[in-house]
Amino acid sequence: MDVKLPTWDELQGLVPFLPKKKPVHKLKWSLPEQRFTLPVQDAEKAVFDLKKKGATFVSGGEFSDVVHAKEYGQGVFAYFVVRIEKKTEDEHVLFDGYMIQEEEPLNLDLTSSFSFMEDLEQLGYQQVLQRSVTEWRLSKLPLKMVVVDVEGFGQFLEIALPATKIEKQRETQQKALEDLVKKLDAKLQDAIPTDVITLQWLSEQQKQAGAPPQ
Repeated sequence: MDVKLPTWDELQGLVPFLPKKKPVHKLKWSLPEQRFTLPVQDAEKAVFDLKKKGATFVSGGEFSDVVHAKEYGQGVFAYFVVRIEKKTEDEHVLFDGYMIQEEEPLNLDLTSSFSFMEDLEQLGYQQVLQRSVTEWRLSKLPLKMVVVDVEGFGQFLEIALPATKIEKQRETQQKALEDLVKKLDAKLQDAIPTDVITLQWLSEQQKQAGAPPQ
């Protein structure tokens, strides 16, 4: 026999002294995704430590990337990454536009990356990096993480706070970020508030300009 449970509103009608359910306040515009990057000494150890702290491995691999960038404003970028997985030679295009708050990231299979790269140039994207990278993607709600080993550049932990329209959720995300960084014996003030691709591109720009890297 199926039993239909009463809703909260129906319960309030039956039991008037039940407290009213507070409405969730939603912002008109989303708080954008935020990313923080910490350098690590050993990428594989960082992955081990994250798993030990409750993170779940999602995906990973070794890749050859060609990165195309477009600047939308002062320090605001979007990227298309033409990516080849080294083991399978599968080719994909990844879009990363979190800085411009794109709602629908693209993940497209390609028949011809070369023709697509020509299209990117017409859209205002410039090829800025070629790199060999190993990635481990992990999740520990409400945070998303990627440990990155970029050949010739360094090893990093990148942590993302997902976009949200609920201020309380952002507060929860920030608390989770602080707790995770503390558990990893790191300091949040040492985290750089951007992503690894942007760090690498800015470093390359400094090299080309003859300025010492920051």
